[in-house]
Amino acid sequence: MILYKNMPKIYIIFFIFIFTHQAHALMIIKHNLSASENENSLSYEYAILKLILDKSKDKYGEYQLVKSIKMSQTRAFHELSKVDSEVNIIASMTSIEREKKSSPIRFCLFKGLLGVRIPIVLKSEKERIEKIKTYSDLKKLSAGQVFDWPDTHILDANNMNVIKATIYTGLFPMLVLKRFDIFPLGALEVYQIEKEHEAKYNLSVIEKWAIAYPTGYYFFVNKKNKILEERLNYGFINAIKDGSFDEVFNRYNNNFLQIAKLENRKIFKLKNPILPKTTVFKDKNIWHPLIMKEFSEF
Repeated sequence: MILYKNMPKIYIIFFIFIFTHQAHALMIIKHNLSASENENSLSYEYAILKLILDKSKDKYGEYQLVKSIKMSQTRAFHELSKVDSEVNIIASMTSIEREKKSSPIRFCLFKGLLGVRIPIVLKSEKERIEKIKTYSDLKKLSAGQVFDWPDTHILDANNMNVIKATIYTGLFPMLVLKRFDIFPLGALEVYQIEKEHEAKYNLSVIEKWAIAYPTGYYFFVNKKNKILEERLNYGFINAIKDGSFDEVFNRYNNNFLQIAKLENRKIFKLKNPILPKTTVFKDKNIWHPLIMKEFSEF
């Protein structure tokens, strides 16, 4: 107190300004999410990121989102581990390895529903593939996936025949050439993707069954970026408390859930050996009821 009494007012005002500026300095957040409304499942991630950043402005101040270059999941996690990186937040399915390298924000963006995989198939093959009844039938089918997706490792671990592509867009011509039978995709993304590619490749979506495994889909940040990690957790908690997370989730995804009719499908449950033990499916604010019902024992 004595120090402040003897200090000229102009210096006190200066120090207050500097402290306030530092406390709420503009936070630059470099991401590789799509902001395009034409890529609905991806623009949903962008909408959630903006939501939780907005819900944290009272404590952490303003922010600026900067779009990074497009990159594979492998490169994105590699970049994320750097101190001065092209990206400081990514969204992805979790795994033991990914959580060792990066810090997950443990609020699942898709409420576990990206672990429910509905296959895209050729229209000419749909009738045959719809008829499968058993796990033995399922394992006779070959599945196409990108080589570095966690889903690829999960299907491999369940002794499925997985045909791997280097890039996502390469899977569609490979399906047309019958390199594999099914292209499993998340329940909340499959119909948008089918709509975008159906005419060119003559595709259809399986209606009677789905594959499911327990997983989370999180935002990830660098382990040393504690401020961003704290901010995202704080914003997510606020968005869940005031109902805005559910509002955005429902606005983007309810239509797909109605089309998918998951409750009427036969579900082939698979194990997920790369699921971190810290993943618990018991919070109704984070997980969809179907996920809690099927995987509450995990």
